[in-house]
Amino acid sequence: MKLRDYIYHDVNVFLNTDEFADLHDIDGQMIKALIDSDILNEYSNDKTEMYDGVYRGEIALYVKESDLNYRPVRGQIMRLDGNIYTVKECADDMGVFCITLEAAES
Repeated sequence: MKLRDYIYHDVNVFLNTDEFADLHDIDGQMIKALIDSDILNEYSNDKTEMYDGVYRGEIALYVKESDLNYRPVRGQIMRLDGNIYTVKECADDMGVFCITLEAAES
C-alpha cells in the first residue's frame, strides 16, 4: 500500500462514531463529522468582531468529502444541527473537508 492508502484508511478511524465523530444534521442529512470550536482560536489571526453585544463566532467542521457529496463555497448558507452558519472557507485535505463556519452570536 502507498502512504495515501494508509491516510484514507485513517480518515475512516477519525470520522467514526465509535472513535471521535458524532452524527450531525448537515443541511438535512445525518452525517458523521467532527466539530471543533477551539482550534480556530489558536491559529486565527482574525480578531473577533463585536458590535453592541453581538460577535462573530466560528467553528471548524470536519467531514468526509464522499459523505457530504458537494463542496461548500464561501458565502454559502449551511444549516448545522438546526443552527444557520455562513461558510467562510472550505479546504480539502486528502478527502476530508475542513469547513470554517461563522455565525453572529450574542
